[in-house]
Amino acid sequence: MRSNVPPLSEPKIDDMFSDPVFHAVLKRDGLTVDDIRQVIETYRQSKPEKTN
Repeated sequence: MRSNVPPLSEPKIDDMFSDPVFHAVLKRDGLTVDDIRQVIETYRQSKPEKTN
């Protein structure tokens, strides 16, 4: 049987950054969106490039 429910996918980062629950968790943990952006950017700069 087929379902009309789309397959699960990960939310986009910008969608997460605009989610009030995400902001509540950040606040509880003493973090900001800028802290998370910095972690993401650090990861992007440090990971090796893909080769095909």
